[in-house]
Amino acid sequence: MIIAARIFRLLALAVWLGGIVYFGAVVAPGAAAIFGTTERFADFIGRSILMLHMIGIYCGIVMLVALRFLNNRAFKPLWQGILILLMLVLTFVSNRAIVLPMEHDRALAGGNISVLLPDSPLRQDFDARHQWSTRLESTVLLLGIGLAVLIGCEAGLRERITTAPAKRVFDLDDEE
Repeated sequence: MIIAARIFRLLALAVWLGGIVYFGAVVAPGAAAIFGTTERFADFIGRSILMLHMIGIYCGIVMLVALRFLNNRAFKPLWQGILILLMLVLTFVSNRAIVLPMEHDRALAGGNISVLLPDSPLRQDFDARHQWSTRLESTVLLLGIGLAVLIGCEAGLRERITTAPAKRVFDLDDEE
């Protein structure tokens, strides 16, 4: 059961972080190149980011459950739990308080926010929310990288527990 929990936790983290990187590096630029800044582009990106957030929320739940099964077999389980919870909260806030209102702004603009003048209050609200969306996704990615580091440290933890104590390099009492 412990091995399965480790596999699910690592797989969920890989899916979540991979989705964020793939969206930012491939999906959004590719959609912009194909659609331009049209209504179809906005529909595609809006739907994609909402789906990415749902994937992230499910992955976060899987990671928390797996971490609970691992209990004290995880390296710094409290910190891992905090990072996962922060990632979940930021993803949920981004989904509900940023992306959904952006979609509402876009709907009020007739489906294409780029037709509005830059000084339009609706456009300014959309642009400000877009900046916050980018910041939160970047923060979730950085927290996920931190979580990956903690998970990576678990191998060293198992080695220290299962092997004999290491010799000190400059031990003058050593008879060898």
